[in-house]
Amino acid sequence: MVSGEIKILTPTGMLGYSFSEDLFWSAVKDGVDAIILDSGSTDSGPAKLALGQTTTSRQAYERDLRILVSACHHHRVPVLIGSAGGDGTNAHVALLLEIVAEIVAREGFRTLNVVTIEAEIPKSTVQAKFEGGLVTPCGHGVPELRQADINDATVIVAQMGMEPWLNAMQVHPDFDIIIAGRSYDPAPFAAFCVHKGLPDLGLAYHMGKIMECGGVCAVPKSAEALATVRHGSFDIRPLSPTARCTPLSVAAHTLYEKSRPDLLAGPGGVLDVSHSRFEQLEDGRTVRVTGSKFSPAADGTYTVKLEGARVAGYTAMFIGGIRDPIMISQLDCLIPMIQDKLRAVVSCQFELAIQLYGHNPLVKGLDLGCHGYAPAEIGVLGKVLAPTQDDAKTVANLAKVFFTHAPYPGQVANAGNFMMPFSPCDLALGPATEFCVYHLMQVDNPGEQFPFAARATLRDLSAEIKANITPMAAKQSIAHLSPPPPPGFVYLASLASVIRTKNCGPFQLTIDVMFSDRETFERVRSAGILSRETISHLYSVQNPEDIIACLWWETALAFKATIKRPVVSGSFRDNDVHGSGWHVPLLYLQVPAPGSV
Repeated sequence: MVSGEIKILTPTGMLGYSFSEDLFWSAVKDGVDAIILDSGSTDSGPAKLALGQTTTSRQAYERDLRILVSACHHHRVPVLIGSAGGDGTNAHVALLLEIVAEIVAREGFRTLNVVTIEAEIPKSTVQAKFEGGLVTPCGHGVPELRQADINDATVIVAQMGMEPWLNAMQVHPDFDIIIAGRSYDPAPFAAFCVHKGLPDLGLAYHMGKIMECGGVCAVPKSAEALATVRHGSFDIRPLSPTARCTPLSVAAHTLYEKSRPDLLAGPGGVLDVSHSRFEQLEDGRTVRVTGSKFSPAADGTYTVKLEGARVAGYTAMFIGGIRDPIMISQLDCLIPMIQDKLRAVVSCQFELAIQLYGHNPLVKGLDLGCHGYAPAEIGVLGKVLAPTQDDAKTVANLAKVFFTHAPYPGQVANAGNFMMPFSPCDLALGPATEFCVYHLMQVDNPGEQFPFAARATLRDLSAEIKANITPMAAKQSIAHLSPPPPPGFVYLASLASVIRTKNCGPFQLTIDVMFSDRETFERVRSAGILSRETISHLYSVQNPEDIIACLWWETALAFKATIKRPVVSGSFRDNDVHGSGWHVPLLYLQVPAPGSV
């Protein structure tokens, strides 16, 4: 139990992505109660789960863990790591445990009490819940679970809430390090707060939601962040002396990669931030948050999110460029011709997806608003999906040949059409993967599926860093959007401080438009250019139900919309696994200039 407050350090938003050692040691020297960080995400697609891969290399994990374990040894600061390896499988929990043990042995550190929490769910358990009607899709756009999905999944993990973490801390209160499998990102933050006598789950989960990305909530965004939590409020501050948190930047990160800005669903309930308040403190770099509430599920049920992926064939690719303007002008006709020619000579089943960079929108139906643009050259990426690796490589090779030597009307360059950047330019990529389980499973006990176990297994680099707050630059005019807006209008890009898109899980895409002042926010809102109709038009949404959310949120001076992804993240036809390239049509939305109406 604590009286007063606790300090939590998050050195990076993802274990293995690196961070500043100087800033880290400075914070540790000043005193922190825990180091907590995330290691998982579905942002990079299904390959990790299906193939047992990690988000970063072992070398990257070793680099970060060496620093974290050193702080744990020298300063006795507990370290909590969620979603080990990216997917949070048992194998990756074991991998991080192995690396920690090697560091302890190599550096001659004291014996550390390391607790592991596993998150894999036996298929027999999922099967029983499925047959009992206790497994449902996790959000709009996710199909109903099928028996084949359970069978095909390489492994199935569940996102644990804060309860398994808290159980492990209570049973092993002398823990030094906890390494857990797949976790709800804010779970370790919330559990540590409760363990230390700060039981307000609204504030604890909200703090964890922001801190799990480290200093991304700052301006400019950075890696390291520090949270100070007390009864009734928490503070967020970046460690970088050139960054600062503002009420808008912290509120904006609250809605980051979520389908709604105000109600954030998680294990066992909903985080309600509709009445949260964000206050700038006197140092100009720290923001205090109050008013966040957590409400347990109204029907008393507790669900955890299941994640699983499978191998769906094998892939190969070819890559190159086209510079001939005569050929570029006819690509829309040439590509179907090449597809037909391939099907005439290849006996195996295959899919060929051609992505043209710099020609038409990569996302079919997406209106980029830059009509009449004639590229000087374009990039070509061909992806092949086939039953075997040899089949995929054969089709990719032939497709590359057909691209290189395809005839077309008006052709004058008959030696070859395709600029190849390396040899060979047709490459085998290995197994193709796809998500097959992304569902909610009801459980009777939030901790019953997540076994935990305890295992027994420097020079001070800190420096005094004086804050050097850099004033935020005024919004610059957008001179590089072409063509310029018509007279009497300005582009939305010149008014908004943030225009971004991002996955909201693999089946949904969320859209955020934010403003730096209320006057501009109200100006754009009153113009009526951001609406369901606009989103439907720009993103070719035919079914109204596929617009999952569309609303303004004054707290962050933001507009938020969430749509069903037309292609599931990381599947064969997807060409933006992260979902971050869909914002361009919004840049060109035309807003009446002041005095024009």
